[in-house]
Amino acid sequence: MGKLFLKLWLLILLTSLTSFLIQKHVFSWAAAASATSSAFERFRRAYVVVEEVLSPFPQSEWPERFAKLKSRVSPTDDFLGPSRLLSIEQLVAFNEMTSGEVAILRSGKPISRNLPDAQGYEVFHTILDTEMVVVLKAPKNPQKAMLILGVFNTTQFTWLVESSLYALAIFVWLRLFRRDMLTLEKAAARVGEGYFDFHIEISRGASLYPLADSLNKMKERISSLISSHKALTNAISHEFRTPITRLRFRHELAMEAETLAKKDSELQRMNSAIDQLDELSTELLEYARLDRESPELDVAIIDVSGWLDELVNDANELVRAMGSTITVVVAAKIDIVDGDYRYLSRAASNLLRNAVHYAKSRVEIRVEQRQFGYVLMVDDDGPGIPEAQREILFEPFARLDQSRSRDSGGFGIGLAIVKQIARWHSGSVSISDAPIGGARCQMIWKKASKTQVFHV
Repeated sequence: MGKLFLKLWLLILLTSLTSFLIQKHVFSWAAAASATSSAFERFRRAYVVVEEVLSPFPQSEWPERFAKLKSRVSPTDDFLGPSRLLSIEQLVAFNEMTSGEVAILRSGKPISRNLPDAQGYEVFHTILDTEMVVVLKAPKNPQKAMLILGVFNTTQFTWLVESSLYALAIFVWLRLFRRDMLTLEKAAARVGEGYFDFHIEISRGASLYPLADSLNKMKERISSLISSHKALTNAISHEFRTPITRLRFRHELAMEAETLAKKDSELQRMNSAIDQLDELSTELLEYARLDRESPELDVAIIDVSGWLDELVNDANELVRAMGSTITVVVAAKIDIVDGDYRYLSRAASNLLRNAVHYAKSRVEIRVEQRQFGYVLMVDDDGPGIPEAQREILFEPFARLDQSRSRDSGGFGIGLAIVKQIARWHSGSVSISDAPIGGARCQMIWKKASKTQVFHV
């Protein structure tokens, strides 16, 4: 609302300024034209007298005859009488005439010029169709100087100019506004039809640009959600098919079991498939919850040493459950970080579990502080991840081709959850080569502002 008011105010201001400049120019021109016309009308009889006096004599005697005529004229308060008789060449030589004024004189039209200090004005006019110019002068007559060609008075002219300019400015502004409105209307219609492969192009300075920008972001968000929903639906149907098929197969074997021991064995295997379905359902619900808009983070100061100890203890339990001898090493270069403890712990735990699954003998976790914020790095000495597949792994249900086994590769949701948590903290996550030979998963996030941070 404030920006729209400012733009309208600037439009009115520019229109008023333009109107003022136009009126000033028109008034100056009209006043000059009126003064020239009025002055010549006042001196017309004098010019007739001069021409009658000089016409019987040759042009060579005109200066002398003009001087005698000038001496016989008694000046009044309205007419000072003949002043000078010069040729056009003399006026040019004395720098009293420009080439444009010379052309006007030779066309038979008079020229009026104000005298210094507002003493009056002079009128230049040729006589008897010759190159000789008679210059007459008279005191200023202010009452005739502001005639506007005898058509409009000052008030009427001002109203006409300002109203016309305001109407033109409003017309241009409404036309641009209507053009942008039609663009938004067409875009909304395409979104309603289910098309998202376009971008609303509106100038940044336009009044409707904030709305267009919001619609572009909304369109991209809807398109992303629809694509994610389709991919998620396809992935869910694929992920559930395997444990359900296994469960149905074990159920048939249990029903056909000849001994109680064999039936118990199949039931235990069925229970394992049920556990897998339960874990998959939990992961799906968690990802669906995290895939919504950013939650209100419970930002706090986190003690890095205690935080990493908890993460390493959980990772060691996983190592023992796997029957492995992987060593988890901690390298923290700072004492505190800030962020949402629960979500940062979930992201770090997912990265650690992923590293433990692929490591041969060693996993390293480190936290550092950079100029832009904090960095959490988890390295392993496993086979590494091909560069072409690194970005794909952050999509839900994405796994490496060589690790399709549910026992080693999980469900492919862990890194997608890490990506969401990093985004909530105004950060990102990436995969690169680790110095110890395997893959490095790196999550960065920005420092919280002072107004967000509180101690726990």
